[in-house]
Amino acid sequence: MLEWDEYSEKVTKISPDREKARSLLQLVELREKDLAIKSKEFATLILEGYYEIIKELITAIMGIDGYKTVSHELLVSYLAEFYRDFSSAEVQLIDQLRKLRNDIDYRGVMISPDYVTRNKEFILQIISKLKLTVNKKLS
Repeated sequence: MLEWDEYSEKVTKISPDREKARSLLQLVELREKDLAIKSKEFATLILEGYYEIIKELITAIMGIDGYKTVSHELLVSYLAEFYRDFSSAEVQLIDQLRKLRNDIDYRGVMISPDYVTRNKEFILQIISKLKLTVNKKLS
């Protein structure tokens, strides 16, 4: 994973964007409803959906803080750098999900339902923690 670098050409300093964060929270709710109706047969799409939720929540956090990036790696490293209440295990799982999502999108890798079953609880805890962080920053 790349280290956070606010001077990277992939990072832009912006005015804090609370409205975008609120919109991303709405999108996260839609994705969660969509995932709730998918069966284990759709493990690859479920995993991809979990990653998209996490990505959108970190994007919301960065937006509130006045940053945006086109790099998914820098999203993860931003969280690791500035939100130390996320453990290294949580950050590592987020980064693993990022890599798996890339494998799905760019190499057609299929994810085993067992992987989703084994990691679902931890993923949902991370999502919950990210949503709490966004909501605290918005209030």
